Amino acid sequence: MSLYSVFYKFLIKFLGLFPYKALFLAGIGLSYLFYVLPNKHKAISRTNLIQAFPGKTKKDLNKILRESLFHSTMNLLESGLVWGKKNYIYKKGFIEIKNLEYIKKSIDSHKGLLLFTPHLGNIEILINYLGSITACTIPYTMPKNKNLDRLITKSRNDAGVEMVNTDPKGIKKLLLALKEGNTVAMASDQVPKRDSGIISKFFNTDIYSLTLVPKLQQKTQCAAHLMYCERKQKGEGFIVHFSKEISLPSELQKGVDKMNNEFEKCIMKIPEQYSWEYKKFKRNNKESIY
Repeated sequence: MSLYSVFYKFLIKFLGLFPYKALFLAGIGLSYLFYVLPNKHKAISRTNLIQAFPGKTKKDLNKILRESLFHSTMNLLESGLVWGKKNYIYKKGFIEIKNLEYIKKSIDSHKGLLLFTPHLGNIEILINYLGSITACTIPYTMPKNKNLDRLITKSRNDAGVEMVNTDPKGIKKLLLALKEGNTVAMASDQVPKRDSGIISKFFNTDIYSLTLVPKLQQKTQCAAHLMYCERKQKGEGFIVHFSKEISLPSELQKGVDKMNNEFEKCIMKIPEQYSWEYKKFKRNNKESIY
């Protein structure tokens, strides 16, 4: 066992020792340091917020930035919760579900359920919850760190979720899962590899966007729903939101545009919980803003 592997396991167990509200308080303190000290996540987040909200004042942007850094910090501190102490996730009242009846209707229809989400709140909470209620398959891009990959893979498999690569073989498995009436879920706001996406608008800016969601729906005629995770205030847990069924246009460009528009609408509800620290506006055929 490598030193890195030992470190990751220790870190997960260590973070799992603390009550969630203690982690919440730690997140407040650590995120303040990330806000006042120079760092890459802060710089990228600020650049993205300026791009997405050109009409907001510097004061308003700084408020969102501070809160965004807090939620990014919480995603790290919650590692022990989502990858280790899973029984805590199912503690009564820790996860509140909104509009579950919308997807239950689609699950009961047996025509396949496609769930797509932006990186809001903590998506590992979504994955753990979905694994507890339905046969769920998710596309997975392996991280460069093999120890982290093993940790994520084991955790998600333990949650009852099947992961497939984003290669042609993996795409076939996603199609098969939907055709068999099962569930596929993905965070489809990521920037795809070159030649794997198209340009679409996101907060009135051209971005390079994934096309997999509208393609899967058109090929299988499955039910598609937006979902997202919201972190509650004061360390009280999470809310998982599901939308009504969404019909994406059959034309690929319009389908991707519709997907991004749905992302915008839910991000605007809790913009501080979106993962602004990723280089969302890269690969858009324009000069880099980073």
